[in-house]
Amino acid sequence: MCAISTRKEDWQAPRPRTLVDHAIDAIIAAAARGVILPGERLTEKDLGEMLGLSRVPIREALRVLESLGVVVAAPYKGTRLMDVSKDRLDQILDVRVALETLAVTRAHEAGALTPEKLAPLGAEIREMQLMCDRRDAYGLAEADTRFHQHLVELSGNQPLVALWQTLSRQLTVIIGLTALEKAMDDIVEEHVRLLDLLSGGDLPTMRRELEEHIRTQIHVIDFDLLIEKHRVRRGR
Repeated sequence: MCAISTRKEDWQAPRPRTLVDHAIDAIIAAAARGVILPGERLTEKDLGEMLGLSRVPIREALRVLESLGVVVAAPYKGTRLMDVSKDRLDQILDVRVALETLAVTRAHEAGALTPEKLAPLGAEIREMQLMCDRRDAYGLAEADTRFHQHLVELSGNQPLVALWQTLSRQLTVIIGLTALEKAMDDIVEEHVRLLDLLSGGDLPTMRRELEEHIRTQIHVIDFDLLIEKHRVRRGR
């Protein structure tokens, strides 16, 4: 007979979903799918009507998203979706490259890049392929973000993981917008190649290819043109 687990973490009840959680996820999904475009104003009234929610959870969701850098609030300008200018993207990518290359170094040193521990990354690739088949930019971006979160977690460095997570919601939006222009199959294939390299054990190659993956995935896209195209399609 199997003994029950005595680990406290195994007995933690899942945090119940709230209206604020729902609003946060809905806003992120809309941004990743290009329904809301960078720089566009977000009002509690409009979001509440679209999501069927009162202003209270919408207001709190916007506060959370502001703390995560997804929206920006300014006096007399209201709340707007994050900027994706070249300078802003370069800043985000600089931080992301530093965090993820350090994470893969620590994971390598700890012997954590084993087939068993890399299995969750493979599962996210399969999810990415499913979302690719469905042409779902948000679903693909979510799986892409989770792939990299699993990789960072293999470092075993909790402060590093926490720092990376502060960027994760912004990354989901950026990757989703990228998937609207870049072939989704190419995005999936890049992760297949990256996972193969992580399994290979050559740290310098892993670090170099990881940085290349992070930077080229974004820099192949002209975000100004992308935003303008989607505004034209909406008749603005």
